[in-house]
Amino acid sequence: MEGTYARIPACRPDHWLHAVEAALSVPEVETLRRRLRVAGRSTVLRACRIWAAAADRRTGRDVAVSHQTVAAAIGYAEATVKRIVRFLSRLGLMVECARGRNRLSMDELHQARQLGATQQRAVASTRALTIPHSVYGTPLPLTGKVNGSTPVKKNSPTRALRARKAEASPRPALNERGRSGSPQRRYRPEVARFAGQLVNALPRLLWTSTKQPHRTVVNVPGHGVEVVWTGGRHIGHVCEAVERHQLIERGWTVQRILDRLSAFRVESRITEPEPGELRDALDWFFWLVQRAIGKTDRAPQMQATIDAAERATEAAARRAAADELRARLDEQQDEIQAAIAAMHEQFPRRPKVRRPYV
Repeated sequence: MEGTYARIPACRPDHWLHAVEAALSVPEVETLRRRLRVAGRSTVLRACRIWAAAADRRTGRDVAVSHQTVAAAIGYAEATVKRIVRFLSRLGLMVECARGRNRLSMDELHQARQLGATQQRAVASTRALTIPHSVYGTPLPLTGKVNGSTPVKKNSPTRALRARKAEASPRPALNERGRSGSPQRRYRPEVARFAGQLVNALPRLLWTSTKQPHRTVVNVPGHGVEVVWTGGRHIGHVCEAVERHQLIERGWTVQRILDRLSAFRVESRITEPEPGELRDALDWFFWLVQRAIGKTDRAPQMQATIDAAERATEAAARRAAADELRARLDEQQDEIQAAIAAMHEQFPRRPKVRRPYV
């Protein structure tokens, strides 16, 4: 892979982690992360620490860790790790040098057994950590000069793969909306109000692994004094989850959701985890919401209103059909009476003959 590495700037893993953290603080990068539906900033940094630990200490190369290994370490699905890799590649912070495969040839399996990997059936992609000069115009901290080649370990399974040249994926320019508008999305007032009530009831939804939110009194010009949550996760993440699950459109309120979750935990025997045991309190809460009320279930009050409206519509339709039938019979009353009279003339009634009782 010496030819491939010659075109990739080398960097130390600790410097790379510092550059990733700096890049995630750029507003345009945050906009891109939300648009690509990548996991939160803390989750991205946890995955980056795993890749940095597996990289060469001097050059940040030879990162051969599978998505499954990273997903198990951070507690997320493999799809989440794949989105993080694509996100870092778009930023130019990670370059794929050799593509992994789920199936190896017989020669590669034999070579793996000779190297001691008797249970190996697949091989992970080999990537290199690198620091671009800038991300969307924002300079990143660069490292000094490092040797342009890195020796591959003898027991590395990537020797069985063909090295292919790879460069950082081009980063497309932001659209007009991203250039002119603010990266912070504006949510509807009812969504923001719902999220605020939810956070006031469960402040742990804004907790992160390093920060806990707290209330702060601020003076807003034109609105007086307000109490807001500062620190920890941004409340916009809660608004995004509320919109994604369409809780307001389905007629749910904060108190109804809390009551339903309490009853569901009792029925399902789900214990409340300790705050220190939760990796992401917001994800756990909305996972529980999805289990308790489903993806499309409406609130009982809204469902009862909709059912009553449907019953009223059906009753009105039946009344309209009965009125129409009655009006049609009234219009044909003369014809009906004439037909009955003709039947009586054609088939007259016979007088009843009383037989003597014997």
